[in-house]
Amino acid sequence: MILNSNTPRLWMAAAGVLMAGAQALGQADTLEMDVTFVGSRQMEVRDAVKLSSWPTARQLSAEKPQLSYELLSKRLQFVPTMTPVEATRLRVDPSLSRLYRGYVRGAVGTRGTTLLDASYTDLRSRDGSWGTALHHAATNSPSSLMTGRLNDNSLDAWASRFIGKEKVSMNASAGRGQVLLYGFDSLAVDTAFTQVDAPSVVWSRAHVQANFKSHHKDSTAFNHSANVSLGWLGSDRDARERSVRVEAMGTQFFGAWKGQLDLDVQLDRYGLDTSATSNQAVVAFEPSVSTRRGALSARAGLGVAIDADQPTRDGLGEAFHLYPRAEVSVNLLRNLFVPYASIGGGLQANNFHSLTQENPFYAPTTLTTTSTINAQPVDFQGFRSTNKRLALEGGIRGTITTVFRFHGFFSTAQYEDFVLFRPTFEGDTASFASFNAVYDTVGVRTVGGEAAFDLGSAWSFTGGLKLHRYTLPSEDRAWNLPNTTWNASATYRLIEGLSLTANASYVGERYSVTRSANYGDTTPLDQGDYELRLPGFLDLNLTGNYTYNDRLGGWLTFANIANAKYATWGGFPVQGFQVLGGVHYAF
Repeated sequence: MILNSNTPRLWMAAAGVLMAGAQALGQADTLEMDVTFVGSRQMEVRDAVKLSSWPTARQLSAEKPQLSYELLSKRLQFVPTMTPVEATRLRVDPSLSRLYRGYVRGAVGTRGTTLLDASYTDLRSRDGSWGTALHHAATNSPSSLMTGRLNDNSLDAWASRFIGKEKVSMNASAGRGQVLLYGFDSLAVDTAFTQVDAPSVVWSRAHVQANFKSHHKDSTAFNHSANVSLGWLGSDRDARERSVRVEAMGTQFFGAWKGQLDLDVQLDRYGLDTSATSNQAVVAFEPSVSTRRGALSARAGLGVAIDADQPTRDGLGEAFHLYPRAEVSVNLLRNLFVPYASIGGGLQANNFHSLTQENPFYAPTTLTTTSTINAQPVDFQGFRSTNKRLALEGGIRGTITTVFRFHGFFSTAQYEDFVLFRPTFEGDTASFASFNAVYDTVGVRTVGGEAAFDLGSAWSFTGGLKLHRYTLPSEDRAWNLPNTTWNASATYRLIEGLSLTANASYVGERYSVTRSANYGDTTPLDQGDYELRLPGFLDLNLTGNYTYNDRLGGWLTFANIANAKYATWGGFPVQGFQVLGGVHYAF
Protein backbone atom coordinates (compact mmCIF):
# COMPACT_ATOMS: atom_id res chain seq x y z
CA MET A 1 0.00 0.00 0.00
CA ILE A 2 1.45 3.57 -0.95
CA LEU A 3 0.73 6.75 1.07
CA ASN A 4 0.72 10.24 -0.43
CA SER A 5 2.74 13.17 0.98
CA ASN A 6 -0.23 15.09 2.27
CA THR A 7 0.68 16.44 5.72
CA PRO A 8 -2.76 16.41 7.35
CA ARG A 9 -3.30 12.88 6.31
CA LEU A 10 0.09 12.00 7.75
CA TRP A 11 -0.87 13.38 11.10
CA MET A 12 -4.14 11.57 11.04
CA ALA A 13 -2.30 8.29 10.26
CA ALA A 14 0.09 8.93 13.12
CA ALA A 15 -2.82 9.47 15.44
CA GLY A 16 -4.37 6.18 14.30
CA VAL A 17 -1.15 4.35 14.97
CA LEU A 18 -0.95 5.79 18.47
CA MET A 19 -4.53 4.77 19.18
CA ALA A 20 -3.82 1.23 18.01
CA GLY A 21 -0.76 1.07 20.25
CA ALA A 22 -2.80 2.20 23.17
CA GLN A 23 -5.38 -0.50 22.48
CA ALA A 24 -2.64 -3.15 22.33
CA LEU A 25 -1.26 -1.92 25.62
CA GLY A 26 -4.68 -2.43 27.09
CA GLN A 27 -4.36 -6.04 26.03
CA ALA A 28 -1.29 -6.59 28.32
CA ASP A 29 1.30 -6.13 25.47
CA THR A 30 4.50 -4.66 26.96
CA LEU A 31 5.96 -3.49 23.62
CA GLU A 32 6.10 0.33 23.36
CA MET A 33 6.92 2.11 20.08
CA ASP A 34 6.89 5.78 18.92
CA VAL A 35 6.63 6.32 15.17
CA THR A 36 7.44 9.74 13.50
CA PHE A 37 7.03 10.13 9.79
CA VAL A 38 9.14 12.93 8.09
CA GLY A 39 8.76 13.67 4.45
CA SER A 40 7.66 11.20 1.91
CA ARG A 41 7.96 7.54 3.02
CA GLN A 42 6.89 4.39 1.27
CA MET A 43 5.96 1.49 3.56
CA GLU A 44 5.28 -2.09 2.56
CA VAL A 45 3.81 -5.00 4.52
CA ARG A 46 5.21 -8.36 3.34
CA ASP A 47 4.00 -11.86 3.95
CA ALA A 48 5.29 -13.62 7.11
CA VAL A 49 8.23 -16.03 6.72
CA LYS A 50 7.48 -19.49 8.24
CA LEU A 51 9.79 -22.47 8.90
CA SER A 52 9.55 -25.28 6.38
CA SER A 53 10.09 -28.12 8.94
CA TRP A 54 9.66 -28.94 12.62
CA PRO A 55 12.59 -28.36 14.92
CA THR A 56 14.80 -31.35 15.69
CA ALA A 57 16.69 -32.37 18.82
CA ARG A 58 20.37 -31.68 18.78
CA GLN A 59 22.79 -34.46 19.68
CA LEU A 60 24.81 -33.46 22.72
CA SER A 61 28.37 -34.62 23.00
CA ALA A 62 28.29 -35.06 26.79
CA GLU A 63 28.97 -38.65 27.96
CA LYS A 64 27.09 -40.43 30.76
CA PRO A 65 29.25 -40.51 33.86
CA GLN A 66 30.28 -43.88 35.26
CA LEU A 67 29.64 -44.21 38.98
CA SER A 68 31.43 -46.72 41.19
CA TYR A 69 30.70 -47.75 44.76
CA GLU A 70 32.97 -49.16 47.40
CA LEU A 71 31.67 -51.16 50.37
CA LEU A 72 33.04 -50.10 53.73
CA SER A 73 33.11 -52.86 56.35
CA LYS A 74 31.66 -52.04 59.72
CA ARG A 75 31.49 -54.30 62.74
CA LEU A 76 28.22 -54.36 64.64
CA GLN A 77 27.76 -55.63 68.16
CA PHE A 78 24.49 -57.51 68.76
CA VAL A 79 23.12 -60.11 71.13
CA PRO A 80 20.64 -62.72 69.68
CA THR A 81 17.39 -63.28 71.54
CA MET A 82 15.88 -66.82 71.54
CA THR A 83 12.10 -67.26 71.74
CA PRO A 84 10.87 -70.84 72.34
CA VAL A 85 8.17 -72.11 69.93
CA GLU A 86 5.86 -75.02 70.62
CA ALA A 87 6.22 -78.18 68.50
CA THR A 88 4.34 -77.92 65.19
CA ARG A 89 3.49 -80.78 62.84
CA LEU A 90 4.52 -79.96 59.28
CA ARG A 91 3.13 -81.62 56.17
CA VAL A 92 6.16 -82.45 54.07
CA ASP A 93 6.08 -84.72 51.05
CA PRO A 94 8.33 -87.76 51.59
CA SER A 95 11.43 -87.99 49.47
CA LEU A 96 11.45 -90.29 46.49
CA SER A 97 12.74 -93.76 47.16
CA ARG A 98 16.20 -94.50 45.90
CA LEU A 99 16.54 -96.41 42.67
CA TYR A 100 18.56 -99.60 43.05
CA ARG A 101 20.03 -101.69 40.30
CA GLY A 102 18.18 -104.79 41.35
CA TYR A 103 16.61 -106.88 44.06
CA VAL A 104 16.31 -110.48 45.23
CA ARG A 105 13.18 -111.85 46.87
CA GLY A 106 13.08 -115.41 48.14
CA ALA A 107 10.86 -117.53 50.38
CA VAL A 108 10.40 -121.09 51.62
CA GLY A 109 7.40 -122.68 53.25
CA THR A 110 5.69 -125.84 54.30
CA ARG A 111 4.41 -128.37 51.75
CA GLY A 112 7.64 -127.95 49.81
CA THR A 113 6.89 -124.39 48.67
CA THR A 114 9.76 -122.31 47.26
CA LEU A 115 9.68 -118.82 45.71
CA LEU A 116 12.42 -116.76 44.07
CA ASP A 117 12.28 -113.46 42.19
CA ALA A 118 15.37 -111.56 41.04
CA SER A 119 15.77 -108.44 38.91
CA TYR A 120 18.67 -106.36 37.61
CA THR A 121 18.47 -103.03 35.73
CA ASP A 122 20.73 -100.14 34.70
CA LEU A 123 19.00 -97.48 36.89
CA ARG A 124 16.68 -96.29 34.09
CA SER A 125 18.19 -93.18 32.50
CA ARG A 126 16.42 -90.68 30.25
CA ASP A 127 18.18 -91.90 27.12
CA GLY A 128 17.27 -95.55 27.63
CA SER A 129 17.30 -98.51 29.98
CA TRP A 130 17.50 -102.29 30.06
CA GLY A 131 16.93 -105.04 32.57
CA THR A 132 16.35 -108.71 33.29
CA ALA A 133 14.11 -110.64 35.68
CA LEU A 134 13.96 -114.24 36.92
CA HIS A 135 10.94 -115.96 38.46
CA HIS A 136 10.57 -119.36 40.15
CA ALA A 137 7.68 -120.89 42.09
CA ALA A 138 7.08 -124.52 43.10
CA THR A 139 5.01 -126.52 45.58
CA ASN A 140 3.79 -130.04 46.24
CA SER A 141 0.50 -131.47 45.02
CA PRO A 142 -2.40 -130.44 47.28
CA SER A 143 -3.87 -133.95 46.97
CA SER A 144 -2.84 -136.59 49.51
CA LEU A 145 -3.56 -139.33 46.95
CA MET A 146 -1.97 -138.01 43.77
CA THR A 147 1.55 -136.72 44.31
CA GLY A 148 3.95 -134.57 42.30
CA ARG A 149 5.27 -131.01 42.01
CA LEU A 150 3.67 -127.94 40.47
CA ASN A 151 6.19 -125.38 39.24
CA ASP A 152 6.58 -122.33 37.04
CA ASN A 153 9.85 -120.76 35.84
CA SER A 154 10.46 -117.79 33.54
CA LEU A 155 13.19 -115.40 32.37
CA ASP A 156 12.45 -111.90 31.07
CA ALA A 157 14.61 -109.23 29.42
CA TRP A 158 13.66 -105.74 28.28
CA ALA A 159 15.19 -102.59 26.84
CA SER A 160 13.90 -99.13 25.92
CA ARG A 161 15.37 -96.06 24.26
CA PHE A 162 14.26 -92.62 23.09
CA ILE A 163 14.80 -91.92 19.40
CA GLY A 164 13.80 -88.31 18.81
CA LYS A 165 10.24 -87.96 20.06
CA GLU A 166 9.69 -91.72 19.90
CA LYS A 167 10.18 -94.21 22.71
CA VAL A 168 11.02 -97.71 21.49
CA SER A 169 10.65 -100.61 23.94
CA MET A 170 11.51 -104.25 23.44
CA ASN A 171 10.60 -107.18 25.67
CA ALA A 172 11.36 -110.89 25.42
CA SER A 173 10.42 -113.72 27.76
CA ALA A 174 10.62 -117.49 27.93
CA GLY A 175 9.13 -119.85 30.47
CA ARG A 176 8.14 -123.37 31.38
CA GLY A 177 5.52 -124.61 33.83
CA GLN A 178 4.23 -127.96 35.00
CA VAL A 179 0.60 -128.41 36.04
CA LEU A 180 -0.52 -131.52 37.91
CA LEU A 181 -3.85 -132.96 36.87
CA TYR A 182 -4.52 -134.24 40.36
CA GLY A 183 -8.26 -133.65 40.08
CA PHE A 184 -10.01 -136.12 42.36
CA ASP A 185 -12.72 -135.76 44.96
CA SER A 186 -10.26 -136.66 47.68
CA LEU A 187 -12.53 -135.20 50.36
CA ALA A 188 -14.77 -138.26 50.09
CA VAL A 189 -12.19 -140.95 49.28
CA ASP A 190 -10.57 -143.21 51.87
CA THR A 191 -7.10 -141.79 52.44
CA ALA A 192 -5.77 -145.31 52.92
CA PHE A 193 -5.60 -145.65 49.15
CA THR A 194 -2.10 -146.07 47.75
CA GLN A 195 -0.57 -142.81 46.55
CA VAL A 196 0.15 -142.50 42.84
CA ASP A 197 1.94 -139.93 40.72
CA ALA A 198 -0.51 -137.41 39.34
CA PRO A 199 -0.60 -137.01 35.55
CA SER A 200 0.86 -133.70 34.43
CA VAL A 201 1.03 -131.37 31.47
CA VAL A 202 4.11 -129.24 30.79
CA TRP A 203 3.61 -125.94 28.97
CA SER A 204 6.53 -124.13 27.30
CA ARG A 205 6.14 -120.55 26.15
CA ALA A 206 8.04 -117.71 24.49
CA HIS A 207 7.01 -114.15 23.78
CA VAL A 208 8.57 -111.16 21.97
CA GLN A 209 7.06 -107.69 22.02
CA ALA A 210 7.94 -104.28 20.53
CA ASN A 211 6.27 -101.01 21.50
CA PHE A 212 6.50 -97.61 19.79
CA LYS A 213 5.06 -94.53 21.48
CA SER A 214 5.35 -90.83 20.67
CA HIS A 215 6.17 -88.24 23.35
CA HIS A 216 5.46 -84.67 22.26
CA LYS A 217 5.66 -81.62 24.51
CA ASP A 218 2.45 -80.39 22.92
CA SER A 219 -0.20 -82.84 24.07
CA THR A 220 -2.64 -81.49 21.48
CA ALA A 221 -0.40 -82.64 18.62
CA PHE A 222 -0.92 -85.98 16.91
CA ASN A 223 0.24 -88.77 19.24
CA HIS A 224 0.38 -92.47 18.54
CA SER A 225 1.35 -95.80 20.02
CA ALA A 226 1.81 -99.21 18.45
CA ASN A 227 2.42 -102.61 19.98
CA VAL A 228 3.50 -105.69 18.02
CA SER A 229 3.81 -109.08 19.76
CA LEU A 230 4.70 -112.61 18.70
CA GLY A 231 3.86 -115.58 20.91
CA TRP A 232 4.58 -119.29 20.95
CA LEU A 233 2.98 -121.87 23.24
CA GLY A 234 3.30 -125.65 23.30
CA SER A 235 2.77 -128.62 25.60
CA ASP A 236 4.12 -132.12 25.94
CA ARG A 237 0.67 -133.33 24.83
CA ASP A 238 1.20 -132.00 21.29
CA ALA A 239 -0.78 -128.79 21.81
CA ARG A 240 0.86 -125.87 20.02
CA GLU A 241 0.00 -122.32 19.14
CA ARG A 242 1.52 -119.38 17.25
CA SER A 243 0.08 -115.90 17.74
CA VAL A 244 0.62 -112.47 16.19
CA ARG A 245 -1.07 -109.40 17.61
CA VAL A 246 -0.89 -105.75 16.50
CA GLU A 247 -2.43 -102.97 18.58
CA ALA A 248 -2.29 -99.32 17.49
CA MET A 249 -3.80 -96.05 18.65
CA GLY A 250 -3.72 -92.48 17.34
CA THR A 251 -5.07 -89.31 19.00
CA GLN A 252 -5.53 -85.73 17.79
CA PHE A 253 -7.19 -82.70 19.36
CA PHE A 254 -9.64 -80.57 17.38
CA GLY A 255 -10.29 -77.64 19.64
CA ALA A 256 -12.03 -78.95 22.75
CA TRP A 257 -12.63 -82.35 21.13
CA LYS A 258 -10.22 -85.28 21.19
CA GLY A 259 -10.36 -87.70 18.28
CA GLN A 260 -9.06 -91.23 18.72
CA LEU A 261 -8.72 -94.30 16.49
CA ASP A 262 -7.98 -97.76 17.93
CA LEU A 263 -6.96 -100.82 15.92
CA ASP A 264 -6.53 -104.41 17.15
CA VAL A 265 -5.56 -107.36 14.94
CA GLN A 266 -4.96 -110.88 16.27
CA LEU A 267 -3.91 -113.91 14.22
CA ASP A 268 -3.63 -117.44 15.69
CA ARG A 269 -2.53 -120.79 14.30
CA TYR A 270 -3.08 -123.76 16.62
CA GLY A 271 -3.58 -127.50 16.79
CA LEU A 272 -3.54 -130.57 19.04
CA ASP A 273 -1.31 -132.69 16.78
CA THR A 274 1.01 -132.27 13.86
CA SER A 275 -1.52 -133.54 11.32
CA ALA A 276 -4.26 -130.91 11.78
CA THR A 277 -4.00 -127.18 12.40
CA SER A 278 -6.57 -124.37 12.43
CA ASN A 279 -6.37 -120.64 11.87
CA GLN A 280 -8.36 -117.78 13.30
CA ALA A 281 -8.29 -113.99 13.06
CA VAL A 282 -10.05 -111.11 14.78
CA VAL A 283 -9.86 -107.55 13.43
CA ALA A 284 -11.38 -104.68 15.41
CA PHE A 285 -11.18 -100.92 15.02
CA GLU A 286 -12.99 -98.08 16.77
CA PRO A 287 -13.13 -94.36 15.94
CA SER A 288 -14.26 -92.18 18.83
CA VAL A 289 -14.42 -88.58 20.06
CA SER A 290 -14.30 -87.31 23.63
CA THR A 291 -14.49 -84.00 25.41
CA ARG A 292 -14.46 -82.48 28.86
CA ARG A 293 -16.57 -79.45 29.76
CA GLY A 294 -16.13 -78.46 33.37
CA ALA A 295 -17.26 -81.36 35.55
CA LEU A 296 -18.71 -83.30 32.59
CA SER A 297 -16.69 -85.87 30.60
CA ALA A 298 -18.16 -87.67 27.60
CA ARG A 299 -16.98 -90.10 24.94
CA ALA A 300 -18.79 -91.60 21.94
CA GLY A 301 -17.66 -94.02 19.26
CA LEU A 302 -18.50 -96.99 17.09
CA GLY A 303 -16.70 -100.32 17.39
CA VAL A 304 -16.42 -102.53 14.33
CA ALA A 305 -15.17 -106.13 14.57
CA ILE A 306 -14.62 -108.85 11.99
CA ASP A 307 -14.58 -112.42 13.30
CA ALA A 308 -12.72 -115.04 11.25
CA ASP A 309 -12.52 -117.95 13.69
CA GLN A 310 -12.75 -121.48 12.34
CA PRO A 311 -16.48 -122.04 13.07
CA THR A 312 -17.39 -118.69 11.45
CA ARG A 313 -15.46 -119.56 8.31
CA ASP A 314 -17.34 -122.86 8.30
CA GLY A 315 -20.59 -120.88 8.14
CA LEU A 316 -21.57 -121.41 11.80
CA GLY A 317 -21.54 -117.83 13.04
CA GLU A 318 -21.65 -114.15 12.17
CA ALA A 319 -18.50 -112.51 10.90
CA PHE A 320 -19.40 -108.79 11.16
CA HIS A 321 -20.24 -107.04 14.45
CA LEU A 322 -21.06 -103.43 15.38
CA TYR A 323 -20.75 -102.01 18.91
CA PRO A 324 -22.13 -98.50 19.57
CA ARG A 325 -20.19 -97.01 22.45
CA ALA A 326 -20.91 -94.12 24.80
CA GLU A 327 -19.45 -93.06 28.14
CA VAL A 328 -20.34 -90.17 30.43
CA SER A 329 -19.25 -89.14 33.92
CA VAL A 330 -19.83 -86.08 36.13
CA ASN A 331 -17.34 -84.88 38.75
CA LEU A 332 -19.41 -83.42 41.58
CA LEU A 333 -17.93 -81.39 44.42
CA ARG A 334 -14.29 -82.07 43.49
CA ASN A 335 -14.35 -85.89 43.36
CA LEU A 336 -16.74 -86.19 46.28
CA PHE A 337 -19.20 -88.00 44.01
CA VAL A 338 -18.50 -89.14 40.44
CA PRO A 339 -21.49 -90.92 38.84
CA TYR A 340 -20.76 -92.62 35.51
CA ALA A 341 -22.43 -94.80 32.90
CA SER A 342 -21.34 -96.54 29.70
CA ILE A 343 -22.66 -98.79 26.96
CA GLY A 344 -20.65 -100.89 24.53
CA GLY A 345 -19.34 -104.37 23.80
CA GLY A 346 -16.48 -106.16 22.10
CA LEU A 347 -15.13 -109.31 20.48
CA GLN A 348 -12.52 -111.46 22.25
CA ALA A 349 -10.53 -114.22 20.59
CA ASN A 350 -10.05 -117.40 22.63
CA ASN A 351 -6.97 -119.61 22.34
CA PHE A 352 -4.74 -121.91 24.40
CA HIS A 353 -3.03 -118.97 26.09
CA SER A 354 -6.21 -117.20 27.24
CA LEU A 355 -7.93 -120.36 28.47
CA THR A 356 -4.94 -121.69 30.43
CA GLN A 357 -4.62 -118.27 32.09
CA GLU A 358 -8.24 -118.54 33.21
CA ASN A 359 -8.11 -122.22 34.20
CA PRO A 360 -4.63 -123.75 34.70
CA PHE A 361 -6.12 -127.26 34.57
CA TYR A 362 -7.40 -126.79 31.01
CA ALA A 363 -5.82 -129.58 28.96
CA PRO A 364 -8.19 -130.62 26.15
CA THR A 365 -8.00 -133.83 24.19
CA THR A 366 -10.20 -132.42 21.40
CA LEU A 367 -11.19 -129.00 20.08
CA THR A 368 -14.58 -130.21 18.86
CA THR A 369 -17.51 -128.80 20.80
CA THR A 370 -21.25 -129.28 20.37
CA SER A 371 -23.91 -126.57 20.54
CA THR A 372 -27.63 -126.52 19.91
CA ILE A 373 -28.85 -124.47 16.93
CA ASN A 374 -32.57 -124.53 16.08
CA ALA A 375 -33.05 -127.46 18.48
CA GLN A 376 -30.41 -129.46 16.60
CA PRO A 377 -26.93 -130.41 17.93
CA VAL A 378 -24.14 -128.96 15.79
CA ASP A 379 -20.43 -129.76 16.08
CA PHE A 380 -17.94 -126.89 16.02
CA GLN A 381 -14.26 -127.31 15.18
CA GLY A 382 -11.68 -125.07 16.85
CA PHE A 383 -11.86 -122.16 19.24
CA ARG A 384 -14.81 -119.79 19.11
CA SER A 385 -14.60 -116.05 19.75
CA THR A 386 -16.70 -114.55 22.57
CA ASN A 387 -19.04 -111.78 21.46
CA LYS A 388 -19.88 -109.36 24.29
CA ARG A 389 -22.93 -107.31 23.37
CA LEU A 390 -25.63 -105.22 25.02
CA ALA A 391 -23.11 -104.33 27.72
CA LEU A 392 -24.34 -101.64 30.13
CA GLU A 393 -22.34 -100.43 33.11
CA GLY A 394 -22.91 -97.71 35.67
CA GLY A 395 -22.09 -96.65 39.18
CA ILE A 396 -20.79 -93.96 41.45
CA ARG A 397 -17.37 -93.54 43.01
CA GLY A 398 -15.93 -90.87 45.22
CA THR A 399 -13.57 -89.72 47.92
CA ILE A 400 -14.75 -88.27 51.23
CA THR A 401 -11.79 -86.34 52.64
CA THR A 402 -8.55 -88.22 52.17
CA VAL A 403 -9.33 -91.22 54.37
CA PHE A 404 -12.46 -92.77 52.85
CA ARG A 405 -12.93 -93.97 49.27
CA PHE A 406 -15.90 -95.87 47.85
CA HIS A 407 -17.20 -97.34 44.60
CA GLY A 408 -20.63 -98.81 43.88
CA PHE A 409 -21.39 -100.35 40.49
CA PHE A 410 -23.68 -102.55 38.42
CA SER A 411 -23.32 -104.18 35.00
CA THR A 412 -25.30 -106.31 32.63
CA ALA A 413 -24.18 -107.97 29.39
CA GLN A 414 -24.92 -110.86 27.09
CA TYR A 415 -22.05 -113.08 25.94
CA GLU A 416 -22.35 -115.21 22.84
CA ASP A 417 -20.03 -118.25 22.96
CA PHE A 418 -19.08 -117.61 26.59
CA VAL A 419 -16.41 -120.09 27.73
CA LEU A 420 -17.36 -122.49 30.52
CA PHE A 421 -15.24 -125.38 31.83
CA ARG A 422 -16.48 -128.92 32.34
CA PRO A 423 -14.20 -131.72 33.59
CA THR A 424 -13.22 -134.62 31.40
CA PHE A 425 -12.87 -138.12 32.81
CA GLU A 426 -10.53 -141.07 32.46
CA GLY A 427 -12.80 -143.91 31.37
CA ASP A 428 -15.84 -144.34 33.58
CA THR A 429 -14.22 -143.41 36.88
CA ALA A 430 -14.92 -140.35 38.97
CA SER A 431 -11.37 -139.11 38.56
CA PHE A 432 -11.13 -135.59 37.12
CA ALA A 433 -8.33 -135.73 34.56
CA SER A 434 -8.58 -132.15 33.25
CA PHE A 435 -11.05 -129.58 31.97
CA ASN A 436 -12.46 -128.98 28.52
CA ALA A 437 -14.18 -125.85 27.18
CA VAL A 438 -17.89 -125.65 26.39
CA TYR A 439 -19.66 -122.63 24.92
CA ASP A 440 -23.05 -121.11 25.59
CA THR A 441 -24.87 -117.77 25.39
CA VAL A 442 -24.69 -116.43 28.95
CA GLY A 443 -26.38 -113.38 30.40
CA VAL A 444 -24.45 -111.93 33.34
CA ARG A 445 -25.77 -109.35 35.78
CA THR A 446 -23.53 -108.00 38.52
CA VAL A 447 -24.08 -105.63 41.45
CA GLY A 448 -21.28 -104.75 43.83
CA GLY A 449 -19.26 -102.23 45.73
CA GLU A 450 -15.89 -101.62 47.33
CA ALA A 451 -14.53 -99.22 49.93
CA ALA A 452 -11.28 -98.25 51.62
CA PHE A 453 -10.84 -96.44 54.95
CA ASP A 454 -7.75 -95.12 56.75
CA LEU A 455 -7.97 -94.65 60.51
CA GLY A 456 -5.10 -92.35 61.35
CA SER A 457 -1.69 -93.49 60.22
CA ALA A 458 -1.88 -96.88 61.94
CA TRP A 459 -4.96 -98.61 60.50
CA SER A 460 -6.12 -99.26 56.93
CA PHE A 461 -9.26 -101.17 55.92
CA THR A 462 -10.51 -102.34 52.51
CA GLY A 463 -13.41 -104.50 51.41
CA GLY A 464 -15.56 -105.45 48.44
CA LEU A 465 -18.70 -107.40 47.54
CA LYS A 466 -20.03 -108.78 44.22
CA LEU A 467 -23.36 -110.47 43.51
CA HIS A 468 -23.79 -112.30 40.20
CA ARG A 469 -26.74 -113.77 38.35
CA TYR A 470 -26.44 -115.98 35.27
CA THR A 471 -28.93 -117.04 32.62
CA LEU A 472 -28.13 -119.85 30.13
CA PRO A 473 -30.29 -121.39 27.40
CA SER A 474 -28.35 -124.66 26.90
CA GLU A 475 -26.07 -125.62 29.79
CA ASP A 476 -27.64 -126.63 33.09
CA ARG A 477 -25.42 -124.32 35.14
CA ALA A 478 -22.78 -121.64 34.80
CA TRP A 479 -20.13 -124.22 35.69
CA ASN A 480 -17.63 -123.20 38.40
CA LEU A 481 -18.87 -119.59 38.50
CA PRO A 482 -19.93 -118.28 41.96
CA ASN A 483 -23.03 -116.21 42.70
CA THR A 484 -21.41 -114.32 45.59
CA THR A 485 -17.87 -113.18 46.35
CA TRP A 486 -16.55 -110.80 48.98
CA ASN A 487 -13.21 -109.87 50.49
CA ALA A 488 -11.97 -107.80 53.43
CA SER A 489 -8.54 -106.69 54.58
CA ALA A 490 -7.11 -104.82 57.60
CA THR A 491 -3.57 -103.55 58.07
CA TYR A 492 -2.09 -102.34 61.37
CA ARG A 493 1.28 -100.57 61.56
CA LEU A 494 2.77 -101.36 64.94
CA ILE A 495 5.93 -99.30 64.59
CA GLU A 496 7.82 -97.77 61.73
CA GLY A 497 8.72 -100.59 59.34
CA LEU A 498 6.56 -103.28 61.00
CA SER A 499 2.97 -104.02 59.94
CA LEU A 500 0.41 -106.83 60.19
CA THR A 501 -2.17 -107.56 57.48
CA ALA A 502 -5.17 -109.85 57.86
CA ASN A 503 -7.36 -110.65 54.88
CA ALA A 504 -10.38 -112.82 54.31
CA SER A 505 -12.02 -113.87 51.04
CA TYR A 506 -15.27 -115.70 50.50
CA VAL A 507 -16.48 -117.50 47.36
CA GLY A 508 -20.08 -118.66 47.28
CA GLU A 509 -21.40 -122.00 46.09
CA ARG A 510 -20.71 -123.18 42.55
CA TYR A 511 -21.56 -126.23 40.49
CA SER A 512 -19.45 -128.73 38.59
CA VAL A 513 -19.96 -132.15 36.97
CA THR A 514 -19.02 -135.64 38.15
CA ARG A 515 -19.54 -139.22 36.93
CA SER A 516 -20.53 -140.67 40.30
CA ALA A 517 -23.31 -139.95 42.78
CA ASN A 518 -21.07 -140.99 45.69
CA TYR A 519 -19.04 -137.80 45.88
CA GLY A 520 -20.62 -134.81 47.61
CA ASP A 521 -24.06 -133.28 47.00
CA THR A 522 -25.07 -134.49 43.51
CA THR A 523 -28.07 -134.23 41.17
CA PRO A 524 -28.53 -136.52 38.11
CA LEU A 525 -27.96 -135.00 34.65
CA ASP A 526 -28.25 -136.35 31.12
CA GLN A 527 -25.76 -138.85 29.63
CA GLY A 528 -24.97 -140.42 33.01
CA ASP A 529 -23.37 -137.32 34.54
CA TYR A 530 -24.17 -135.74 37.89
CA GLU A 531 -24.32 -132.13 38.94
CA LEU A 532 -21.91 -131.63 41.84
CA ARG A 533 -22.60 -128.81 44.29
CA LEU A 534 -19.42 -127.08 45.49
CA PRO A 535 -20.08 -125.36 48.83
CA GLY A 536 -18.86 -121.85 49.48
CA PHE A 537 -15.58 -121.39 51.31
CA LEU A 538 -13.81 -118.81 53.45
CA ASP A 539 -10.04 -118.34 53.17
CA LEU A 540 -8.23 -116.54 56.02
CA ASN A 541 -4.63 -115.32 55.84
CA LEU A 542 -2.30 -113.34 58.10
CA THR A 543 0.94 -111.67 56.96
CA GLY A 544 3.59 -109.76 58.88
CA ASN A 545 5.96 -107.42 57.03
CA TYR A 546 9.12 -105.89 58.45
CA THR A 547 11.32 -103.36 56.65
CA TYR A 548 14.72 -102.98 58.29
CA ASN A 549 15.84 -100.25 55.89
CA ASP A 550 15.43 -99.29 52.26
CA ARG A 551 17.43 -102.33 51.21
CA LEU A 552 16.52 -105.16 53.57
CA GLY A 553 13.19 -106.56 54.76
CA GLY A 554 11.22 -109.74 55.29
CA TRP A 555 7.75 -111.20 55.73
CA LEU A 556 5.96 -114.17 57.27
CA THR A 557 2.60 -115.48 56.01
CA PHE A 558 0.12 -117.90 57.59
CA ALA A 559 -2.12 -119.04 54.72
CA ASN A 560 -5.50 -120.77 55.03
CA ILE A 561 -5.44 -120.41 58.82
CA ALA A 562 -8.72 -122.31 59.16
CA ASN A 563 -7.22 -125.24 57.21
CA ALA A 564 -10.36 -125.21 55.04
CA LYS A 565 -10.85 -128.16 52.68
CA TYR A 566 -12.26 -126.56 49.56
CA ALA A 567 -11.79 -126.63 45.79
CA THR A 568 -11.60 -123.59 43.56
CA TRP A 569 -12.27 -125.86 40.56
CA GLY A 570 -14.48 -128.91 40.86
CA GLY A 571 -12.42 -131.90 41.98
CA PHE A 572 -9.20 -129.91 42.50
CA PRO A 573 -8.77 -129.14 46.23
CA VAL A 574 -6.31 -126.50 47.41
CA GLN A 575 -3.60 -126.88 50.02
CA GLY A 576 -4.51 -126.64 53.68
CA PHE A 577 -2.78 -124.55 56.37
CA GLN A 578 0.62 -123.33 55.23
CA VAL A 579 3.44 -121.17 56.60
CA LEU A 580 5.60 -119.15 54.20
CA GLY A 581 8.50 -116.88 55.14
CA GLY A 582 10.96 -114.89 53.07
CA VAL A 583 13.33 -111.94 52.76
CA HIS A 584 13.98 -109.29 50.12
CA TYR A 585 17.16 -107.31 49.49
CA ALA A 586 17.85 -104.44 47.08
CA PHE A 587 21.31 -103.78 45.71
